[in-house]
Amino acid sequence: MLTTDPRTMNLVALGMAKVTFGALRIIRRHLGNDLELAEIGFAVVMRTRRDLFQLVELHGLNDETIAEIANERGFYTSVYEVHQYTGINRATVRRKMQRLEQLGILEKVDADKWHLVDFNHGEAARPAVMLKELLLNYVAITNKLEKLLPEDIVPIREMTLANLGSVEARALLDEEVEKKHKRGLAVVTGSQ
Repeated sequence: MLTTDPRTMNLVALGMAKVTFGALRIIRRHLGNDLELAEIGFAVVMRTRRDLFQLVELHGLNDETIAEIANERGFYTSVYEVHQYTGINRATVRRKMQRLEQLGILEKVDADKWHLVDFNHGEAARPAVMLKELLLNYVAITNKLEKLLPEDIVPIREMTLANLGSVEARALLDEEVEKKHKRGLAVVTGSQ
């Protein structure tokens, strides 16, 4: 059940529609009408970044954790890995990753070795602007829902990642990070 009071179901449904529609419009504004391009772009993020939310859940958001997050350089991915993660065929993944490279979001550094293009803090790079807009859209709607339905939203908001289960899309987990390190797929400072 989405709400404790069935009479407020329409409000929750409208809030989720607003979040999703807003996100789709933002993605379209930055990446065009190709939702598969966006899916592959976000999949690259998920396959090149370790799950920093787990790090924060384990150690808290303290100075040491923030320093570790700031020093995160990520990992390389491949067309095959993104294909496996998304279920989209490899030829399409390859084409879309090449398009993301043209847009300045991805960089191909070897035969099939890809990573996100880094941008400086405060830079008006396409990915940074898009992510900021997505966050603002999400926060605006969820803040309204939390104020209107705190007894429904606050318990969900306070759930740990472990409690979310299969709903949460996970970035690289510890065992995947270890495998990428062993295969030499960690991005090191200055190698870009």
